[in-house]
Amino acid sequence: EPGPPPGDAGAPLNMGDMGDMGDMRSPGPQGTRHPPFRVYDSDMHSVLQKGPPPPPDAPRLPLVVDGKVIGWLVVAGPEVMFHSADRQFQAQQVRATWIIAGFAALLAAGVAIVLSRLLLAPVRRLVMATHRLASGDYSIRVPDAGSDELHNLAADFNRLAISLGNAERSRRNLIADISHELRTPLAVLRGELEAIEDGVRKPDRATLASLQAEVALLSQLIDDLYELSLADIGELSFEKVRLDVAPIVEAAAESFKDRLADKKIALETDIDAASVIMLGDPYRLTQLMKNLLENALRYTDSGGKVRVAVAQHDHEIRIDVQDTHPAVPEPLLPHLFDRLFRVDASRSRQSGGAGLGLALCKHIVGQHGGTIDALRSPLGGLWIAVRFATLETKDD
Repeated sequence: EPGPPPGDAGAPLNMGDMGDMGDMRSPGPQGTRHPPFRVYDSDMHSVLQKGPPPPPDAPRLPLVVDGKVIGWLVVAGPEVMFHSADRQFQAQQVRATWIIAGFAALLAAGVAIVLSRLLLAPVRRLVMATHRLASGDYSIRVPDAGSDELHNLAADFNRLAISLGNAERSRRNLIADISHELRTPLAVLRGELEAIEDGVRKPDRATLASLQAEVALLSQLIDDLYELSLADIGELSFEKVRLDVAPIVEAAAESFKDRLADKKIALETDIDAASVIMLGDPYRLTQLMKNLLENALRYTDSGGKVRVAVAQHDHEIRIDVQDTHPAVPEPLLPHLFDRLFRVDASRSRQSGGAGLGLALCKHIVGQHGGTIDALRSPLGGLWIAVRFATLETKDD
């Protein structure tokens, strides 16, 4: 015989009890409804059902007539209905969860694409600007408004571009100025030699002196350029010892006395009688003073005056070199220490000098831990103020 349908078999149910089945097919007197059920024959064919099919684990009862099982009754209890509702609710929740997850994934992808474009846009600008900067376009700039790291990087990039542009302009100007400075004495030398060769000028003492002056000028220019190049790479040597700077300044001023007198320029010195002790290189300090006095000699009008003073105030050594007219315009004073800089109106190439001496002075003073400034002189010309710390201050 065929086996029973799935589920737990309950106690046999006599067909006499089937009178109650009518009550299971219709609402009770109070309108209550019975749970779903199904009746199978002995061959497990469904012959009667109400509501949805009961689940496989629903309880079942055998239908017995005269001791023989003629069918089965399967009834879904209230807890089975609850389980079915739970499974239906769970299925709905899973479906809703998948829908929400899919929508969230699409939304996240859209937001990620938008944010990536917003975040990568400044990076792309920086990359493109870097390529242009590497190719030599120093005028390139990138927007740097904002306060985050990318905008700070953009601001640093702009400063780098400005610095490189200034360096490139300085390099070009330096090459042009050096070419000009070298061309002038060479042109004079060539003209003098050609005149001698053609018999226009005789090779007398005056002609030789003129040639010697141009050679000395050219030699000085080359020496200054060489020392500045050493200063740039940090190879300009300094041998610092304990010394009294007053005698160095006095000796340098004394060496220019005759040359100043030839140009009818008076020399005044105000050097402290007490020792002015500092730690310095005597050769470089002498070079400093000679460059300052050479500058005053070249650019002071005949009949003027040069004043040199050395004094110690507290823990500071003050060296001042002042001259009379002509004066330097106030806006140009900070540029006097730039290489190859000259004031065109009153300090021309004919006065001598290539504009390298004060640049070298600035480096020498800086290597001694001092400061050098260009000011308007009460005498009417230029005032170069050099300041050093005393040896006692450095020891402290």
